[in-house]
Amino acid sequence: MELYNVQGKQQTANILLGCLVLFSLSILCPAEKLCTVSPDPVSIKENSTVDVLVARITCSDDVQLTVTENPSEAFYLRGTDLIAKRGLDFESLPRVDDALWVRVRCNRTGSRSVNVSVEVFIENVNDNPPNFAQSHYDLQVNENRYLRLENANTPNILVQNIIDYDSVQKISLVLHVQDTYNVSESGEPSFTAVVTITVNVKDVDNRPPWFQPCVRTNLGIAKLCVSSGYRAKVNLTEKEDGALSLEPGPLYAKDGDRNRSELISYRIIRGNEGSIFQIDEETGNISMTKAADIAGPISLTVLASQVTNRDQFAVTQVTIEVLRKSRNPPRFEKERYEGYIYSNSVPETMILRDRTSNRPFRVRARDEDFATGVNPDMRYEVQYSSYVNVTNEGFVLLKRIVKTDSFALQIRAMDLSTGEFGTAALSVLVIPAVAVPLPSGAGYRAGDMALLGLIMAAILVLCFIVIGFLISRLKKGGANLDKITECLAPCLKMTRPQGRQGHPAVHQRWLPGYRG
Repeated sequence: MELYNVQGKQQTANILLGCLVLFSLSILCPAEKLCTVSPDPVSIKENSTVDVLVARITCSDDVQLTVTENPSEAFYLRGTDLIAKRGLDFESLPRVDDALWVRVRCNRTGSRSVNVSVEVFIENVNDNPPNFAQSHYDLQVNENRYLRLENANTPNILVQNIIDYDSVQKISLVLHVQDTYNVSESGEPSFTAVVTITVNVKDVDNRPPWFQPCVRTNLGIAKLCVSSGYRAKVNLTEKEDGALSLEPGPLYAKDGDRNRSELISYRIIRGNEGSIFQIDEETGNISMTKAADIAGPISLTVLASQVTNRDQFAVTQVTIEVLRKSRNPPRFEKERYEGYIYSNSVPETMILRDRTSNRPFRVRARDEDFATGVNPDMRYEVQYSSYVNVTNEGFVLLKRIVKTDSFALQIRAMDLSTGEFGTAALSVLVIPAVAVPLPSGAGYRAGDMALLGLIMAAILVLCFIVIGFLISRLKKGGANLDKITECLAPCLKMTRPQGRQGHPAVHQRWLPGYRG
């Protein structure tokens, strides 16, 4: 009895559940058939012409359609067709996962309303130029490097090579961007944009001090300024007061970086044996602490370094000549001289001292500081004339052919150690050329005479060698001295000077066996 009651209750429940399912299906099935739309997403290009068909909705009779979700009010219904109201701009439309969802409600009297959805993708086309966030950029970069882009697709500006602040303080870059690669092959529209980037180069402490004056030069990518050093003169056993006078100017170094003025300090690091000299650390002035007791040059090595960065430094040489004090300048024997030259004289011809003797003209200057009057540091030079040169011995030589009746010049005798000098005037008269042969040796240039002497000396040496060779050969052959003399007599006779009658002019019994 109990089993029957349980089975009866279960059958009743099943019948009620079946009725409920049938009731639900009777409601849903008619509603689903009100309208349908393709489940596939729709894709249209942005900026498409107005009134482009987006989707077609299939409806049963007497169904009313209403757009319930319309992104940016971009769509409308024309009957059962979903139409784009206007050109759609991809960049301005709201999107969820790059898709626009349009929802349409289907209504019919006596039926439950149904919603259908259309998924619309807007295809992005290249219709806008690139835009930079700023119209102009200002950057700062230390010198010592050039700039480049990281690569064509990454606009990171990188430092690559040397930038010299002395040459470039500001760099203007124009960055060009294009949104389509290889336009000619793709056929797609292309847009570009440009922006200006100003890079301000910062001066850094990358150069040591430069002694002044100096000559700028490049060593690879490095820039140098080379100083020739400094020179000064002091007298032996005398101490000068105050700063020494240097050439080509005061000892001074400045920062090698153009717009930096680092403080410089100075030190003598070598050559100051006996501590004769001292240097002012701030000014670089060199002075004496005591007199020098040995003549000759003293070479000081001076260091200039930055106060705040001792690794930035430079060195130079200061050569100080210690001289015996001069009490007398060079002095010529005369204040005025006269010389002569033939009108047909060629370059290197000596100026003559008179018209008749053909003796060469020579000037001499004495220095009374020397017991002999001869100063080994004295040199002669010609002033105010391009016709002649003067030798260290005081002879005056013609430089070029003279085309005037006379010319004047000044000869200067310079003491190279002290800088003292003396002068004398020289007037040269051009005299007519002589038609008769000049006396022996006259008119020859100094170079010609030297060459002739060299040739004669060589011939004499050669003769002695030949004579020695012949004597040795005759002795080996057993010949006595008379035979040797007889063999060499013709040669000796040819080389001996002759008297007026053609006889030997010297004593004839200087060689035994000679029978003249």
